Amino acid sequence: MRILHFIDTAGSDECFVYVKNVDKLQVISSTQLHVYFTSTDAAVATNDRILLTCATGYTDEVALKLAEYMFATNIGGGSVLTVDATNFDAKLESVAYTAGS
Repeated sequence: MRILHFIDTAGSDECFVYVKNVDKLQVISSTQLHVYFTSTDAAVATNDRILLTCATGYTDEVALKLAEYMFATNIGGGSVLTVDATNFDAKLESVAYTAGS
């Protein structure tokens, strides 16, 4: 089972999402990408969302990297992909989580 580990602030603002719960990756501008996933809160009827802010013009590359990790085979490789602005990719600038959006 694969997991995406999103970090806004290490140690205080992190979110782990099973890849099977990701409903959609949506490039919304040249600097922003939404990752929608099923909410774990039964009171929330809509999907939760992670907003990734990227360097201008690189959202498609960041989305592709996520998609390749989520759906490509990785025999013998890691099963957790950490997504944060300092370690993921120089093109990723920030991560923000919103419940039920």
